[in-house]
Amino acid sequence: MSTAALPASDGRFRMIRALASGWWLLLLRGVVAVLFGLFAFLVPGLGLAVILGTLAAWLAIDGAFTLWQAFTGRPAMLGVRRGGTGWLVVEGIVSLIAAAVLLMMPIASAIVLVLLVAGWSIAAGVFRLVLAWRSGSWLLALWGVISVVIGFWLAAAPGPGLLALIWLVAIQAVAGGVLLIGLGFRLRRVHNDPTPG
Repeated sequence: MSTAALPASDGRFRMIRALASGWWLLLLRGVVAVLFGLFAFLVPGLGLAVILGTLAAWLAIDGAFTLWQAFTGRPAMLGVRRGGTGWLVVEGIVSLIAAAVLLMMPIASAIVLVLLVAGWSIAAGVFRLVLAWRSGSWLLALWGVISVVIGFWLAAAPGPGLLALIWLVAIQAVAGGVLLIGLGFRLRRVHNDPTPG
C-alpha cells in the first residue's frame, strides 16, 4: 500500500466524522424537503402568487438550513482548515438571493422565473458536487447531479410553464430530501460509532 494515500484518506475520514456531528441537520433538512415536494404535488393548480411564494419559501428554507449547518459545524466540515466559510455558505447565500429575487419581481414572465430557478438549481448542484467530492459521499454527489440535470433541462427548455416548473422543483425536493434522509441516517451510525476518529 502506498503511504502517500494515507494522509488524504485520513483527512477524508476526519471530514466524514465532522459531517456526522451534524447528522440531525441533514435529516431535518431532508424531511422538510420531502414535505415541501409532497405539498407541491398535492396542490399543483395554485395561482401565480402562491407558486412564487412557495418557491421563494423553499429556497429561503433551504438556504437557511445550509447556512445554519455551515456556521454550527466545525471548520473541517466545510472543507477549510481555518477561518474560511466554505462551499456550504456560498450555496446558502445563493439560495437566499434567489428567494429574495423571486419575491421582488412577482410580475416577471414565466420564462424569467424558469431561468432563475434553473440557474439556482445548477449553482446549488455544483456546490453539492464539490462538497461530495471533498467528503467522498455518493449520496451528496447524486443529489448534486440531480440538481444540475434539472437546472440544465429547465434552461434548455424554459417553455413548459409554471406548472411544469413547480413539479420539477417538487421532484427535486423529494429526491433530494430522500437522499438527505438516507445520508443523515448513515452519518448517525458514524456519529454513534465509538471508534475514535
